[in-house]
Amino acid sequence: MENSNAKRLARNTGLLFIRMLVVLVITLYTSRVLLKVLGFEDMGIYNVVGSVVIFCAFLKKALTSATSRYLNYALGKGDEDEISKVYSMAINCHIILSVGLLFILEIIGVWFINTHLNIPPERLHAANIVFQFSLVSFCLSIVQTPFHSNIIAHERMGIFAFLSVLEAVLKLAVVFAIASIGYDKLISYSLLLCLVSILVFALYVFFCSVNFKDSKYIRFWDTAMVGQFASYSGWSMLVNGADITTQQCISIFFNIFLGTVANAALGIANQISSGIGMFLMSFSESYKPQIIKSYASGSFEYFDRLIFSASKISFILYLLIALPIAANLVFVLGIWLGDYPASTPAFVLSILVYFLFDSFQEPLWQAVHATGKLRTHQIMIASIKFLAIPAMYLVLKAGYSGAAALAVWAGLNVVCAIARTLYMKYLINLDLKAYFSRVILRITVLFLAVVPVTFWISRTLGSNWKGFLVSSAVSVALVLAVGIFFVLDSNERGLLKSVPILGKLIK
Repeated sequence: MENSNAKRLARNTGLLFIRMLVVLVITLYTSRVLLKVLGFEDMGIYNVVGSVVIFCAFLKKALTSATSRYLNYALGKGDEDEISKVYSMAINCHIILSVGLLFILEIIGVWFINTHLNIPPERLHAANIVFQFSLVSFCLSIVQTPFHSNIIAHERMGIFAFLSVLEAVLKLAVVFAIASIGYDKLISYSLLLCLVSILVFALYVFFCSVNFKDSKYIRFWDTAMVGQFASYSGWSMLVNGADITTQQCISIFFNIFLGTVANAALGIANQISSGIGMFLMSFSESYKPQIIKSYASGSFEYFDRLIFSASKISFILYLLIALPIAANLVFVLGIWLGDYPASTPAFVLSILVYFLFDSFQEPLWQAVHATGKLRTHQIMIASIKFLAIPAMYLVLKAGYSGAAALAVWAGLNVVCAIARTLYMKYLINLDLKAYFSRVILRITVLFLAVVPVTFWISRTLGSNWKGFLVSSAVSVALVLAVGIFFVLDSNERGLLKSVPILGKLIK
């Protein structure tokens, strides 16, 4: 049974890795084409109007964590009655949240757009229409969450990857479609995106209703379960709130001490970090269900092995993506953007270091979710993250660079990683000695073996296509070779034969 689960995990990892690459490429290309089609003004209007619902998306993320945890936990116990109840209550809660946010945003959002946003008067009508379509899409995405979580919980990553790629392709098609439309392109774009959201939502509902007989929607209400969802979501929001607050303060501090050019550089760096964050979240979808299910079923030996394996594989996959970018930042930014602020590469490097530690810490964070005991962990990690706000303020006030401030931010994330690892000894009885020797020591050797070589090749050959292609090829080859044959153990190498593409390379 455990071997079957492990092979499914390996296949799902490969599928989600491919899905991430495809979606990322399509999304980056879509952004480039969209800017040309809409122009700077309409693109700015679309982004600022959409930002009105950013805080509400933050609430949605917290409830999504609760839905995923309780649904996976019920599946892990194998109780079909509880599965249907959790699934039905999740749908009920998301419908209620959707209706509530729709009501609130219709009042506050419309008022804010028309009285506080700096929108040209001749485009205010279009902005209001865009907001309505964006609100419909957002509310649909909330109700879609339980269906998305159901697919992930059942580990059907093939259909998840298909729907994700389909959505990205449809959004690209929308951009090309509005290029030939004579009507207002901004309104047309928001309308067509709304139709895409409706279609994707319908596909999620259809797939779940046809394929998952153990999780059917029933007429059921349990106030106690609502309390559990609310409590879990509240503690989930604490660390998310610390992250969002810190990032907003970084933007404000940069504006105060360094000016708008630094804000532009930070915005570019944040786009790259958003793509990296999407990658980490995508990979975590492959192992999160099994971590929670193994804990729920009492399979603690497999639970521990899964944490170790996921930590190592996540780090390897992160280096495959991030290292070629980091070693060739000047070239990559030049190809992607043309001109960019001079401080951008330093900002990007600091953010890549920040996510480097998140890459192998994510499985431990998912283990915390599996236990359901969030309070102590969340308070501890959020407290450390909030320290970045006064620390960065003091660094910038003292006259240091933006890169130095971001280095402080990344450094405190290292402190979070250390604190979390030590706390896991208490929470799940993590074998710290084994974790250090089998995970930390091995990924450190991998890092030291491949990073200096990749950067040396890039610097030697220069910022050009030759330097980029050669250093990237060497980077990928070294990461795979050292990662597969040193970082992973024999059992983990055997499981990689189930991964698309890699299975053909490992004999």
